[in-house]
Amino acid sequence: MASLIDMRRRIRAVKSTQQITKAMKMVAASKLRRAHERVVATRPFAREARRVLASIATRVDPATHPLLARRPGAETGATLLLVITADRGLCGSFNTNVIKAVGAFVRQHPGRAVTLGLVGRKGRDLLGRRGIPVRFNHVNLPKIIHFAEAEVIAAPAIQDFIDGRVDSVHLVYNEFKSVIQQKLVVEQLLPLAPVESGAAGAPPSARSAADYLYEPSAERILAVLLRQLVEA
Repeated sequence: MASLIDMRRRIRAVKSTQQITKAMKMVAASKLRRAHERVVATRPFAREARRVLASIATRVDPATHPLLARRPGAETGATLLLVITADRGLCGSFNTNVIKAVGAFVRQHPGRAVTLGLVGRKGRDLLGRRGIPVRFNHVNLPKIIHFAEAEVIAAPAIQDFIDGRVDSVHLVYNEFKSVIQQKLVVEQLLPLAPVESGAAGAPPSARSAADYLYEPSAERILAVLLRQLVEA
């Protein structure tokens, strides 16, 4: 039977552990709040930029810029899947849902040449050995992602599309809804899809018949902004 001194020592150890755990929870909550704020802060710019540029794209010739080009057979042609997972596990179905979505995409397009661009160690480890060609992979990204990282990731995807090595680029990722809810998204990144004039659900400005006046030319504006849109 433990002595009184041993019992007191154990009680002190448990109390110390409780204090350490409480401090760790407070630090984790603070980091999560800052990460959440960064995620939400980037959305208005990306959403509005995509809306404006997609609206512009309805009023210019697709030949104006290669990122707007819609090639014959693009729906069945070669595609690059940009797959975004985490570097670490212990996050429930966060990574497995993305991996399953990639497998479903390949099965649904049996005759399609698929190449992978992998972001995150989990995607690299789980998909890299499935026999699907890997164009590039990025792991050990910094905890705070800056625009420079997005430029590096987007560069080979943009170049492959412009050079005609792939006919489309798709993103596979988890869209943040809340701490306990992520929405799995598989969406086309390239070619940039214009907003159809008068389409249901389109913003009023996209449905309007008004045209744009470009200063400088539409070609020069799109040459700069379309690439930035893809990176955003």
